[in-house]
Order: sequence, then structure tokens, then C-alpha cells
Amino acid sequence: MAHCPSSNLILSSGIAPVVALRAAGSPVGLGVDGSSSADAASLWLEARTAMLVAKLRDGAAAASARTMLEVATRGGAACLGRAGELGQLSPGAVGDVAVWSLDGPSFAGAIADPVEAWLRCGPVAARHTVVAGRSVVADGALAHPALDEMLRRHRVISARIQEG
Repeated sequence: MAHCPSSNLILSSGIAPVVALRAAGSPVGLGVDGSSSADAASLWLEARTAMLVAKLRDGAAAASARTMLEVATRGGAACLGRAGELGQLSPGAVGDVAVWSLDGPSFAGAIADPVEAWLRCGPVAARHTVVAGRSVVADGALAHPALDEMLRRHRVISARIQEG
């Protein structure tokens, strides 16, 4: 099942029984329905929202940050029929990695469980991201060599689309 909690909340279409589905052995992953019903298209935001609505539906202890991290990674891979190949860091798996800082006031008391802190307090921006072996974000900045040109082209195309 692809769970899209932000969309479900915006459309008032209910809260998915994620805990029960997982207990029954069903793979559950996270999705984003698009800008019309999920404003940020953020997997982190969907994982956080999924955790919060699962707690609301099934009780405070029903869904931890680690559970929702698993839903966001391994669960999504299982939904695609690619368990063991995607959604985990292991030999032979496709290994994209994002690293967030847990520094600053938001994380000042986050000592016991960094995963819980990351999901509950929220990362501001990725510190490092590697996709298919290429650095996409390095030290908090986009690392594409043609970024300025791409943004210029995007502005031109966006202006043309918005004109009519």
C-alpha cells in the first residue's frame, strides 16, 4: 500500500490503518500525490505525518520514528517489488544517501535517539546527499556544476508557461 498521509489529511479521506496493515504482513510505503494535495513533496514530511497520524489512530506507542523510517525506505521498496535492492544500505543494494545535521537549538535535547529527533524535530536541509554515486548536495549546497544555468533556463520556461 502506498500511504499518502498529507494528501489524506488535505482531502479529508481518512487515516490509513498502517499499523494493522504492517501487522498483517502487507508492505506499506510512503507516497506523495503531487502538488495539488501534498504541498511540499517531502518524503521526510510524509514520514513525520505518517508517524503522527498513526499515533492518533492507534495510540502514542503504536508508531515510532524508526517504524516510519522503515516504511519510508524498505516499505517503499517492498511495494515496488524491489525489497533488498532499494531502501536499505547493504552490499548489492542501490545506495543513495542523505545526511542531515542534528546541530542547533531544535536538536539541543535530542540525545537518546537521533532517529526520533530527526523525524520529530525535522531537518532544515540536507548537509550531504549522494545519488547514484554522485554528490548532489555537499556541505549544505547543491553541487551541480551547471546549477546557475539550469535555474536561468527554468525561469525562462516558467515565465513562458505562466504567460499563457
